[in-house]
Amino acid sequence: MSDDTTVTTRLLLVVADGVRPDVLTEELDRGNLPAMARLRERGGLHTISTSFPSVTGPAYAPFVMGRHPASVGMPGLRWFDRARSLPWSYAQARSYSGIDIWHVDGDLDPRSPTLYDLVQPSLAGLMMIARGATHGRVGRGIGWSLRAGWAHFRGDARAWRHVEQAAVREFFRRFTRTRPILSMLGILSPDKLSHAFGSDSAVVRTAIGDVDAAIARAQAVATADGWAEGLRIWVVGDHGHAPVSEHDDLHGWLSGRGHQVLAHPKLGTRGADVALMVGGNAMGHVYLEPARRSRAWWPSLTTRWQSTLEAMLQRPSTGLLAVAMGADTVRVFHQRDGVADIVRSHAGHDARWSYAPIDGDPLQLGGSLPDLDANDAWLAGAASPYADALVQLSTLVPSPRAGDIVVSAAHGWDLRSRYEPTPHVSTHGALLREQMLVPLILDGPVTRLPQRTTDVVPSALDLLGVTSDIPFDGRSFLR
Repeated sequence: MSDDTTVTTRLLLVVADGVRPDVLTEELDRGNLPAMARLRERGGLHTISTSFPSVTGPAYAPFVMGRHPASVGMPGLRWFDRARSLPWSYAQARSYSGIDIWHVDGDLDPRSPTLYDLVQPSLAGLMMIARGATHGRVGRGIGWSLRAGWAHFRGDARAWRHVEQAAVREFFRRFTRTRPILSMLGILSPDKLSHAFGSDSAVVRTAIGDVDAAIARAQAVATADGWAEGLRIWVVGDHGHAPVSEHDDLHGWLSGRGHQVLAHPKLGTRGADVALMVGGNAMGHVYLEPARRSRAWWPSLTTRWQSTLEAMLQRPSTGLLAVAMGADTVRVFHQRDGVADIVRSHAGHDARWSYAPIDGDPLQLGGSLPDLDANDAWLAGAASPYADALVQLSTLVPSPRAGDIVVSAAHGWDLRSRYEPTPHVSTHGALLREQMLVPLILDGPVTRLPQRTTDVVPSALDLLGVTSDIPFDGRSFLR
């Protein structure tokens, strides 16, 4: 037993990848998740919004860096590098669902620290972002990657779970030995199995039990070694899930209109005039004239590309389209509900948002909304089909690495009908609330209701007594 007389606060953040808040609540209420139920009793279960795109990888940036993913250079699971800034990139294209996962940490803005950088010693397990973890990252070595890749590309979600369980065992060996002040552990099987079997299926509910088992294991380790009193455990989701029955071949449609399309996995297209990057698979970036080295604002592209946008808008798979009219103005289109502008003024925590319908109300916010702060912008979208749309679209769409057209799929659709090892029956990535809302379980009270996954980092720093003057996109719920 430890003879330390001072209680050191430590935080374990467990990522329940792809777990829906409603499914988690059902399992808690049925008594199937005793460890998480005890956390909920001490604190609470909150439903908060993730960042757009709602897909693993980008959606980790908020609770690792306190920033929206586009703000730190990660606009999607797949994206195209107009600036030719990536030293290792075939066809200037990224896909973090393959070998490019090795480049995640390097692709992120080096000026933006991670929570691992700010709180040390730190440990990462099965985390898409682990830059700065002093005790390493479990699940990213060559051996782990080969085993996980073999399961992923065969579409064998159950084999993936076995690999993950072995990685979790290794994580806890290091956790026991090092007693990190900060540790993060991702459990990805619920997401993998949701794509294959549905997000409320029995096999997914069993995989959610792996999250509970990991929490119980952490508590047992800390109790056995005498530091349980200082161990705090939070659980967060990265994205939601929604049933999908229709898979649009957006790549084929663009080719049918006479375009030369560069898209994963076919990156050898010569003379491409469109680069299509779909992820999740319910969102996509459409890069026009990809030979350009910097992004253009939409008014300069309308002569050639307005007809493409209008035709894409009429496709049944299209929920919303968004383009950047300038650095601070995003125009949003819905085929039935019309067109509106989102205007962002100021920056950082002083940012304000206005919603200005031009013809209709595409975000279903009830009409014009002037000069909202971050709190009111979140509340404005609380009852909308598009969670936190004002903040999310204004952050992603004008960012340097985003597409010239950003597509969010309609209900029941995704945008990639070919090349997936697992036929998807559930999807994510879109701005739709079922895909944007995630659970947050805290083991203690809050002073402000959590709203976004970006709130986790500043709150964790407050919990651990670490001061920082970094301008995070989120706000602490412990202040």
